[in-house]
Amino acid sequence: MERSPAPPPTVTGVRYARHATFDRVVVDLAGARTGYSVNWVPKLVQDGSGAVVKIKGGAYLQITLFPAYAHNEAGQPTWKGPREVAVKLPNVTHVVKTGDFEGVVGVGLVLKHKAGFRVIEQSSPTRLVVDVAH
Repeated sequence: MERSPAPPPTVTGVRYARHATFDRVVVDLAGARTGYSVNWVPKLVQDGSGAVVKIKGGAYLQITLFPAYAHNEAGQPTWKGPREVAVKLPNVTHVVKTGDFEGVVGVGLVLKHKAGFRVIEQSSPTRLVVDVAH
């Protein structure tokens, strides 16, 4: 079974916070829920160019949203801010925009070490939550 929202949602931002036993990263969306995958990867790569993200970490978690956009119809970014943000949480050290290409938005997490994680879909407002254990 597949879910494909029409129109696809836009990423409006990414938030992060420390909790007692985990780090939380929240991807905020305007529009309907969309498909996603969250996977361990050997390195973070920029979509489109294939350039490796050069941030040292002990593990990398790739969040991929599809279909989704991080720009409006005029091509202006809807997820503002720098491509790489040092978040300095107990395990998550950086949040990286890895792509907004052909209806796929990528968000990479640089971690100190591999740890258990969970993904939660929430609505009103729409968001994807990823909790990573310390």
